[in-house]
Formats: sequence, C-alpha cells, structure tokens
Amino acid sequence: MAGPMGALLNLWGRKRPPAPPVEGALPVLDSATLLHPHRSQLAAIRQLVGVPRAHWEAFYATVFEAYAGFVQQLPASEAHHHAGPGGMLAHGLEVVREALKLRRGRLLPSGAAAEELATRQDLWTYATATAALLHDIGKPVTDQRVRLYDRQGRELGWWDPWAGPLSLDGNWYRVVFVRERRHRFHEQVPPLLVRFILPQRGLSWLASDAEVFAAWVAAISGDADQAGVLGELVHQADGLSVASDLVGAPTRIPTARRKPLSARLLTGLRYLLDQDALPLNRPGAAGWRLDDDLWLVSKRVLDSLREHLNQEGQEGVPTRNDRLMDELQQHGLLTPTGDRAVWTVQVTTGDWSQHLTVLRFPVQTLWPDPDARPPVFEGTVTPVVDKPGRTVQEERQDSSEQATPQDQRMETTNERDPYTEGVGDSPVIAADSPSPAPGHAPPMAAGGDPISWSQETDTLADDDDPGRRFLVWLREGLASGTLAINTVHARIHTVPEGLLLVSPGIFKDFDRENWSLAQKRFQKLKLHQRTPQATNIWVYLIKGERKQSRINGILIPEPQQALGLRLPPPNPHLSRKE
Repeated sequence: MAGPMGALLNLWGRKRPPAPPVEGALPVLDSATLLHPHRSQLAAIRQLVGVPRAHWEAFYATVFEAYAGFVQQLPASEAHHHAGPGGMLAHGLEVVREALKLRRGRLLPSGAAAEELATRQDLWTYATATAALLHDIGKPVTDQRVRLYDRQGRELGWWDPWAGPLSLDGNWYRVVFVRERRHRFHEQVPPLLVRFILPQRGLSWLASDAEVFAAWVAAISGDADQAGVLGELVHQADGLSVASDLVGAPTRIPTARRKPLSARLLTGLRYLLDQDALPLNRPGAAGWRLDDDLWLVSKRVLDSLREHLNQEGQEGVPTRNDRLMDELQQHGLLTPTGDRAVWTVQVTTGDWSQHLTVLRFPVQTLWPDPDARPPVFEGTVTPVVDKPGRTVQEERQDSSEQATPQDQRMETTNERDPYTEGVGDSPVIAADSPSPAPGHAPPMAAGGDPISWSQETDTLADDDDPGRRFLVWLREGLASGTLAINTVHARIHTVPEGLLLVSPGIFKDFDRENWSLAQKRFQKLKLHQRTPQATNIWVYLIKGERKQSRINGILIPEPQQALGLRLPPPNPHLSRKE
C-alpha cells in the first residue's frame, strides 16, 4: 500500500493503525517505532563509525533517537525531495550515511601527523555524522507549522518546537507549510536546537577541540566558507541523498524507470519559486503572476533550473535551453504562442518597464492547490508583436545558450540580477581616455534604453547588507559615468574574461572605514569567479610602452548580466597573469 497509510502500516508492523481523527493527520510515535524501518540504515552507519558498543550507545544511538522523536514523520520538503511522511528522518539518516562514506576517503585534519590523525579521528567522525544529521533540523521551525489534535480530533493548538519534541500523550498532528518563508533561513537555525538532539557529553566532546568545534558550528549554521572540509562532506552527502530520492535509486528490475525529466523539471521549478530563489512580482524579478498565468524570464529561469538540477546530481539534464523548452512544451507544461514556446512581452509596474522574452506557464500546473499560489502581480504583462520575418530559431536563440561548465557552475549564484537578456555592444572607451564626461552617453540597458534605477536600487540601497549596497553603488556609478572604467587611474576595467574590480581600492572608494566588510559581503553574492587556487584575487599585468606593472582584483565573469549594462570592449593594455 502506497501513500501515508502505507507508511503508517510499515511503522506499526502488521497492526492496523488507528484511524486518524482528522484527514491527513499523523500520530505522534516513540523513537523506537519511528526508527524501526531504518534498521539497515542504522546498521550501516554503525559499521562506518566503527566504535565500541558502549561508545555507540552513549554518543550515537541517543542522538538518532532524539532526532527521530523531534522530527517524527515530518516531510523534508513540500514538493521536492523526501516530500512524503517520514521524509525528514529518512533524508537525515541518508545524509549521515553518505557523509560517513565520503569521510572515509579523507584524512582529518588535513596535513596532520599519523599520531594526531589516530587521536582525533573518532571526534572528526562524530562531527561529520552529527553535522550531517542536523543540517535540516531548522525546517520544522522556519518552513513548517504543526497543528496538534487529540484522539477525538479536537484542536490543541500549534506545536512549539522551542519547547521540545511532541508529546506522546496520544496526540495527532498535521503539517502546514509556511508560505512567506525566508529562502534558506532554516540553515541558520540548527545551533539553537542542538540541546534537543545532542547529549551533553557529545556537545562537550565536540567543544574539547577548537578546530573541530569551529568547523562543526559553521557546518550546522550553513556557513560553507568557514566549515571547510566538514561543510563539503555534508553538502556532497546532501546532494547524493536528494538525487537518489528524485531520480530513483538504482534498481535491478529491468523495466524500472526513473522519474521522467518533465516531472523533474516541474518539481525543480516549483522548488526554486517556493524558496524565492526565483523572485516574483517586482521590478527585475524572474517572473510575474497574472490571474491564471505565470510569466517567467526564459533564459534566467532555464539557466537557474538547469544549475539546480545539476547541483542535485540529477542525470540526463540537457545542456541547452532549447532542449529544456522542448521537454516542457511536449508535455503540455507550457502555454505556447503558436508553435513557439517563447513569448515577447512588456512588463510594467509604476515607473518601471522592461521588454523581455518569457515562458508562459499555467499557474495550476505549478500549484494545483490554490492556497499555495503566489499573489497576483499588480502591474501588467503585455504580449508584443515580434519583428517580421523572425524565425523560430532566432526567437529561441535568446534562451538557448550552453550550460555553464561544471567548475564554474558552482561559483555562480541562483538569484541573478534583473537585466540579463539582449545585451549588445557599446562605444569603445580607450585605455588612456578620460572618464566619461557628464554629457557622455552612459552604458545602456538591454533593449537600448538607459536603465531606470528608481525602484530596483531603492530596494537594494535600503538593504543592510554592505555587499548589496556596493553592487548598487557600482551599477549607478557606471551608468552615470561617475566611476571611471578602462582609464589609467580607473579601479574598474573590462578584460576578455569579464569585469575586473581593483581590490581593495574599489571597496575603499565605496566605504573607507568598512571596506573589508563590504568586500567580504560582496563576495558572498557569488557574482565573482575564484582562481584555480580557490582564492578570490586575480593578478593582471598592465603593459605600457616602456614598462610593465600589475594590479590585483576581483573578476566578475558575466558583468553584463550582473550589472545589466552594455560595457565597453576589453582594455587592450591588460592581460591575465597565468
């Protein structure tokens, strides 16, 4: 038997569980009952840990029991991976197992002597297992709400996860998903819930080693930069578990099929929209909902969708956007315009207006539940007539660029800046020319009209994050001509590889006192490309008639997409130091 009732039968063995007093309700169960279907998983984890029985019982078994009691049969997501009853528990144990398998191939701490490795290996293993288990523990706090009922179906109020696990006094519960949740906020919450999962002796053991403890706290807080190898292990293990659930684990049955690509595309797109990784209904957003239609910026959305599926380790994802559109159109997931998938529209709200190529989705296809749908856009989306004689191939070219290479894909951000399509050429600004005069034509927006920053920059400029404020300052400075580019003393240069921001000079120009924080927060936006040595700073050579010098800077590989401006050709006097 499939579905929630089948899951309950598995949990209760051959006994038929009592009928839920409310449709869709699940019973609060004890840890032993919840963990019973995962006995083989726990056995594999114990073998990977390789510690004596007493140590296992004191430090590991208690953690898994506490975790099971806390998450009960909550799903790991609403419509993505492990979305069924018990999904969060299953996902947590899978990530632990995969992380421990990956950990066996790493010597931790890196570069330590053999004696030190032997002394600290068990602690690093414990840190890996517990960080992997706790990585999603914040979801019951930030992404879900749990309504409690007694045996007669009477409401008992909402569960307060800060007060501890659900009571075993015969209660039932239903899960309600939070609609206006902050994207990835659940990653920051686990440290506040550790006391409900880890025994005191386990926490004290982790804290006994400053290096391990710092990496562990960073890993369970979603701070990948500070988590180092431990964060990498958890991230990779999480991806393996997600991919296995979405694609389907390998099977020996010849007729077994994995989940169709069209269904995976729809699931991934819904996930990105629900998580606000693709924002809606504002100037520069990724899409806009009008009544029964959702209009999504074609290239931006397809690039993000492909990147998302590839990061999950899914197989068979096309490398071209036109192939993705074919898949969506063939299965009736798109509303075409004639025989084409791509529409050309004018999006307008207030003083902001933009000419875009978009895909049109029926809202009910993405969200069958009316209560789950985003609000209606207050502006307008108006289809416009295409240029005469424009072919289907030309129409689709805006959305058919090749995927970013794997080594660069991990360095790009899911949420790109608004103006990402139709960027063309601009007049040359010579390397030795002065800064553009006030009357000089500034860089132009896609479509050939000067960028109107009024609403978009007001929103970002009010952001407390100095990295985002720097981005606004950079955009406005280039658009107005107040920031020099490609001149002798400029802090900004176009190069064949993208846009070079001279560091730290450009950040000191932005904020003399807090430039370091601004630079760090700007790097968090992940608009830049790191060097092969995994550093943030590139070295460029300046070649003159009589001498050669060098400058250091941060490289933005796709500046026209990041800034929404037509930029001048590369400065011929600069070349990257190999």
